[in-house]
Amino acid sequence: GRFRFGFTRGALLSLLLSACMENSDPAIVSEPSGFWMGPMQSEVPATISGGTVIDTAALAAMIEEKDPVLIDVGPMPHKPDNVPLEEWVPPPHRTIPGAIWLPGVGAGALAPQVEAWYRAWLEQLTGGDRSKPLVIFCHPDCWGSWNAAKRAIRDGYRAVHWYEEGIEGWQEAGHETRGVQPELPPG
Repeated sequence: GRFRFGFTRGALLSLLLSACMENSDPAIVSEPSGFWMGPMQSEVPATISGGTVIDTAALAAMIEEKDPVLIDVGPMPHKPDNVPLEEWVPPPHRTIPGAIWLPGVGAGALAPQVEAWYRAWLEQLTGGDRSKPLVIFCHPDCWGSWNAAKRAIRDGYRAVHWYEEGIEGWQEAGHETRGVQPELPPG
């Protein structure tokens, strides 16, 4: 049969499959002009303008040689609806040793007080040195770390590294992790 716009089922299926296949290739996901406002867990670009994408080996070497500032922007866990608040114990958050956990700073849009809070943390963690290496990460295919890295770049940090492989990439390579408590934004 034919659809109203003259597509045969085969042509429509072909078009849909090609669109899906294109979107599954991370090399073709382009950087947005601003911050990513879509779903946080989805395909991400292979680049970050003004910063550097690093892999696990490069991160391990950087930690050994340069003592970078490590910022984990992974989200806070959400309480399941079927567990009463007084009985809920959040799962431990594991991260790269030496990292600080700043959940929420990778959202597409931040409240002004959260923006200011993130800037203050960057200033404190770098001692005001905009050339100090920063490594920002969360989980693979996480736009939150991309957005947080873009904010640091926008704010004048010149050695921003985006570790897209995230904590899972670090663990899968056999590196140690540690439990950490979050620093919570105001509001």
